[in-house]
Formats: sequence, structure tokens, C-alpha cells
Amino acid sequence: MTALIPWWHWLLWFLCTAALAYLAFALWVLTRWRPRLVARDLSGQCSSSPPQAMDESWPAVSLLKPLHGLEPGLYENLRSFCFQDYPSYEIVFGVQDPADPAIAVVERLRREYPDLPIALSIGTVKVGSNPKVNNLAGILALCHYDYLVISDADIAVADDYLRTLLRPLQDDGVGVVTCLYRGIPVAGFWSRILAAQINESFLPSVLVAERLGPTIFCGGATMALRRSTLEGIGGWAALGAHLADDYQLGALSRAQGKRTVLSPYVVDTMVHEADCSAFYQHALRWSRTTRTVQPVGHTLAFISYPLPVVALLAPGAGQPGLVFLVVVLGLRLVYHYAILKKLRITNSEGVLNAFLADGMGLLIWFHALFARRIRWRGDRFAIDPKGRMGRHDGAQQ
Repeated sequence: MTALIPWWHWLLWFLCTAALAYLAFALWVLTRWRPRLVARDLSGQCSSSPPQAMDESWPAVSLLKPLHGLEPGLYENLRSFCFQDYPSYEIVFGVQDPADPAIAVVERLRREYPDLPIALSIGTVKVGSNPKVNNLAGILALCHYDYLVISDADIAVADDYLRTLLRPLQDDGVGVVTCLYRGIPVAGFWSRILAAQINESFLPSVLVAERLGPTIFCGGATMALRRSTLEGIGGWAALGAHLADDYQLGALSRAQGKRTVLSPYVVDTMVHEADCSAFYQHALRWSRTTRTVQPVGHTLAFISYPLPVVALLAPGAGQPGLVFLVVVLGLRLVYHYAILKKLRITNSEGVLNAFLADGMGLLIWFHALFARRIRWRGDRFAIDPKGRMGRHDGAQQ
């Protein structure tokens, strides 16, 4: 009589099948994605496409840039926003500390671009526990225009950035336009591991989610919206207590009946985590942020690390498990090189580093299931079940 297959074998086979199916679907989605990428020449100049004739009917734009400290490449990143092929825009920077060294970079840009309206907010309006939102509240007070584009300090763009982002906002049904980012490592081994997680796990997972349903992703790398949209959701005060302020902005906008649009534009984010601790804390904060806004999705997100998942499960699934492992390994290699080609990454961190990034990602995913505190820019914060953050000095991570 044929022995019955244990129930847990069926469970392992199911999980292996789910991981394999995710990997195959992500690869299919990736092949159909048509990103608009930032190109870099040897001088560090960012370019994308030839300048286009634009009439003055395009709305004037305020660029909001919250700053904190002298990050590697800060001058080059901020400078990439200073030569936009766009009729009328201003840049408003903000710092929370009058002694912040980023102020010197802003003053340098003012001297180099005297015809570009550049303002600086020092100090913040206290609207909550989220320091970035507090910074943005201070910045907004100096903005003159109704169209707002918010982007992080570690982002580099090309001269077509504004005109690409503003096109969808001409539709009154669009609340927020956001975009993905390509990780550019600038600080050694651990920055390459984090960049690999961005490029090979996070970015494809967003594309997969968008393919399966309406866009709910809203990333702080870039958020373009009208001032009326921000006021309609309750202003910065509505976001000030939340760790995932960017996601909340998109969610509250959608609650007002507006769509979130994922632009094909892909900005560059400089990844400068120099050691394992900095890498781990950054990645944990990202994962914990996801858990606060999408608890079910985060719980199921382990399948977005198919290779380590199958490698862990395969030994317990018998001979079929080993077949799964071989197939997933081969498909993961195809997936790796497909991403490098799609994102035009020539200085590859190497396939072994990409596999290590997968393994570390699965470990951090598991940690985030239980983590209640995070570190952000040297401060510690406690996170409640609804994703609200509170200062937690002296707590142990």
C-alpha cells in the first residue's frame, strides 16, 4: 500500500510553488516595464533627453527638499535639480538645525545659480513626531506655488524630471505622482548589498503589485501633488505622527477620490550605508514601515525572496524540493541579469552579493514581524500597531 504523503510535505511544496510562481511573474512583469532612466556621463552630469520646447502654460512648481547632514554626494544630488528643462520653478530647502553642514551646500548652489529662486528654511513647525514631516511643514511656508514636488536629499535626477512628473497632474483625477528609484552604491560592500535589495527585491515587488491592482505605492523619493490635495487631506498635521508618511499621503489622497500614478521615471538614490549596522538599521526601518501600512502584504512578502525561501524549505520537501531549488536558482540567475540590463547597471555588485542581499532581506523581513522600535538618523523611535511613531531615547533596538 502506498504511503500517504505527510501534510507538511504538501505545505512545503505549496510554499515552494508560490515562491517559484512569484519569481516567474516578476520576471514577466519586468520584461514589459519601460522605465525612463537617468543617464550619467563621466563628469557626473545627469541627463536623460534633449531639451524640449515648452510654453508658459505649464504650471510653476515648488521643489521641496528636506535636508539632514552632509551625506556623501549631497552637492551633486542637489545640483541635479538646478538645471531643469522647465519654464518656472523654485527650490526650497529645509534643515532643522542652524548648524547643519548641509546649509553650506545650499549657499554654494545659490552662488552658482543666481537666477534660480532658492530659499532655505531653518527650523521646523512642530506638527508631529516625524522629523521629516516637521521639516516639510517649515519648508512649505516658504513655497510660492500650487504645484509641489517633494524629493529626498539622496536623489539625483535629469533635466526632464519636472516635465515628466507634471504631465499626469494635468488630470484633475490624479492626486499624487510618484516614482521608483534605482540604488547606486557609493560606500563599499554594505552599500552594494542594500542597493541590490532596492534593485532586485523592492523595485520588482512594486511593479508586481501595480500589475495586480491599482497603484497604492507612494514613495518619498518623489511625490508630486497640488497644494489643494495636501490641504484636502488635512495638511502635514495629518501625516506628522506616522512613520510611513509617504504611504499615508497617497492613501489619504485616494480616500479623497484621487488616483496615485506611478511614473515610468526612475530616479537614482545614493546608497551610502558604510557598515553592517547602518545597512541593517536602514533595511529594518523600510521593512517595518511596510508592515505598518500593509500588514497582510508584509506577512506574505517572504515569497519575494524566493531563493532563500526554497533553499530553506527544499531539504524538508524531499526530492521534489531539490527540483524546486534547481529551477528557482536558474530562474533567479536569469532574473538577476534581466534587472541589471533593464536598469542599465554596468558596475554590478555581483551575483553572489545579490544572493546575500536576498538572504539578508528574508532575515530582516522576519525581524520586522516583531520589531517595535527603529533607528532613524541617530534617533530611536517606538512604533505602535497603527504605525504611529514616538521618540524613544534610551530604548534598545
